[in-house]
Amino acid sequence: MNDYELSTEKQALAGVKVLDFGWALVGSLTGKHLANHGAEVIRVETVARLDLQRTNRHISKASATNPDDRPWFAYCNSSKYGITLNLKHLRARGVIDRLIRWADVVNENFTPGTMGKLGLGYEDMKKVKPDIIMIGASIFGQTGPLAAESGVNSTANAWSGRTNLAGWPDREPVSPASANYGDEVLPFLNAMAIIAALDYKRRTGKGQYVDVGMVEVCAQQITPAFLSLQANGRLLTRTGNRIANAAPHGVFPCIGDDRWCAIAVFTDEEWQAFCHVLGDPSWAKEHRFANLSSRKENEDELEKLVAVWTMRHSAEEVMRMMQAAGVAAGVVQNTQEVMDHDPQLKERGFLVPLKHPVLGVFRHPTPPYKLLKTRDQVRTSPCLGEHTYYVCTKLLGITDEEFVDLERDGVFQ
Repeated sequence: MNDYELSTEKQALAGVKVLDFGWALVGSLTGKHLANHGAEVIRVETVARLDLQRTNRHISKASATNPDDRPWFAYCNSSKYGITLNLKHLRARGVIDRLIRWADVVNENFTPGTMGKLGLGYEDMKKVKPDIIMIGASIFGQTGPLAAESGVNSTANAWSGRTNLAGWPDREPVSPASANYGDEVLPFLNAMAIIAALDYKRRTGKGQYVDVGMVEVCAQQITPAFLSLQANGRLLTRTGNRIANAAPHGVFPCIGDDRWCAIAVFTDEEWQAFCHVLGDPSWAKEHRFANLSSRKENEDELEKLVAVWTMRHSAEEVMRMMQAAGVAAGVVQNTQEVMDHDPQLKERGFLVPLKHPVLGVFRHPTPPYKLLKTRDQVRTSPCLGEHTYYVCTKLLGITDEEFVDLERDGVFQ
């Protein structure tokens, strides 16, 4: 097997071919999810406008000039082939058409209209390959008054209403700095939609266009707020860690520096079990904590009393005691604990070490879904243009002479 080839033995998406124009997080991760389960994914880049993942250093060890030492890009583009191609070069069209004829699926997430300006819209691609499947992911979708607007994850979160529900009631809305919700969730849905389109193509012989809008995906996640407004006429606002149907419900301080445990008590039965773990303190028998309604009315005082108890125990102890009693609880882990000490994630093979030619060995997350009858396989990401020659000559049938001529003319930039 050639070093560039990914083993597709027993992989669910073996034989599926994806032409990947995706960039940043959504586009890159969409192709990654397909590639990690056996699809052949060709990631197209251009030297003229590098992916922001190749320009954002993220870590101090990354150089200011080498686009290949970016862990962020490496994580988001595992298991792919990588080629460089100047899409605006007149002679590039011949290569692009071969790539389209090779592909089953085309993935892109540019601002709507960008691909059309390059002559690479869905209608253009259908002329080259009538049964092509194309997916376009954007902030607002491909239609509507805002379709042509560009944006990022925070744009979609704010516009969808999610940001307005995040934070404390007496403070401004917050957007978590370490969790790009739409950017992480949308690629899973994209992959699922592509698989559905592939199944439709298998049954009918027809391709189709898949139009995905991040705002709608984010808005779907605040369904309780929509239901509250429609059914009760009540506009939900920020509630911090609290929710309407549980008390206590939050994270509580434990022994150690910045150590916390999340606890959630929903029913009266759970409340009794919770109190028993705490040693059945006298305050728990007071009328102000007799039922959920009264506990919600006195939640500030309740949380202070719970914190007095949790601060005498480690987060792990609190979690184990609560779980043993049937009360939902979990340690608030930091990144190092997730990577190095979590026995559950270790058992499931959450991280796999891969050797990158520039970055060296570092660990990549594996797919969070496990297919029991097939396996995933994560391969290190490509350096910029690493597989251009291989893809052109081995997959597209371009001769060495033609490749050299195109390269000299600046097509592969």
